[in-house]
Amino acid sequence: MKLIRISDAKDGMILSRDIINEMSGTAVLTKGTVLNKSLIKRVKNLNIYEIYIIDQSQYELAKQRKDKDRTEIFLYSHNQLADKVRRVFDNVKIGKEILLSEISAEADDIICELFESDNILSRLRQIKEDDDYTFKHSINVSILATMVGKWLKLSKKDIKQLFLAGLFHDIGKLKISTDIINKPSELNEKETNTIRRHPLYGYEILSNTVGISEDVLFGVLQHHEREDGSGYPNGLKGDKIHQFAKIIAVCDIFDAMTSERIYKEKVSPFKVAEQIANDSFGKLDAKISLVFLKNISNFYVGNTIKLNTGETGEIIYIYKTDPTRPVVKVGTDFYDLSLDRSLDIIDVLS
Repeated sequence: MKLIRISDAKDGMILSRDIINEMSGTAVLTKGTVLNKSLIKRVKNLNIYEIYIIDQSQYELAKQRKDKDRTEIFLYSHNQLADKVRRVFDNVKIGKEILLSEISAEADDIICELFESDNILSRLRQIKEDDDYTFKHSINVSILATMVGKWLKLSKKDIKQLFLAGLFHDIGKLKISTDIINKPSELNEKETNTIRRHPLYGYEILSNTVGISEDVLFGVLQHHEREDGSGYPNGLKGDKIHQFAKIIAVCDIFDAMTSERIYKEKVSPFKVAEQIANDSFGKLDAKISLVFLKNISNFYVGNTIKLNTGETGEIIYIYKTDPTRPVVKVGTDFYDLSLDRSLDIIDVLS
């Protein structure tokens, strides 16, 4: 808390006490109000000369402590879940049944943390890399899908099922040889056809799991189907594809393309976002794609990026109507990527 003269008040300052009109005894402005020029003028006109504001340095320290605490809680919940899921995946490899009870509590904990998280991408970047791509990818997709469910305002019951669908979407790959899964070169036709069976394998595995809902089964089975019928395994179109599968499809593409893999280098999240935006005209669900892009892009404001010119800069503004082409500050210059299509973000550095 800090006492200042009203003449020193500036836009963005936050009141730490109510401002009371002594003549009437009523509150002019309440604690927590963010000041702007109009409000400051209003207070001055009432001949109020001093106000209490939140000390910004203390506010920032408190915010940093809160963010640190939330990060630590998230990482703890993630690690607890990861340990349980790894055991489940290992059991599937040797033919054992999945016991949902083994991960249910951890799933609830991580979902609770995701509802408290403001910047899920920074959380994901703090998670250690894992040599098992399928394992790490499965958890990442479940986390991203949960956030999309939150943005779409799905019920908590549905979000729990969506989380499980994301977690198990690639479980069928555990039945495919690691020589094919981890092949560093391009797959031949036979290998490609084998990979394309993983949604079916996943469906079969989960069909024998007690407590798995039809929503989860169809989310897993259909996550490679596409709106125009070009997907697999059944070439379904539009409303024949389950909503969970449509959500997982977007999250699957985003995490897969932005991750480093044995056979493919990671792609800038903004290039991936452009592909998702383009694919929303025919292949991916347009509404889900838009909700994902509008929300996920906001998390990059303030991040340091690298342009295709070799320059590094900071993202300072994201357009709601064009979230893949932000405004970037490089030194003292400002580059509007929505106007200059020759510029591309090739990496997010921090």
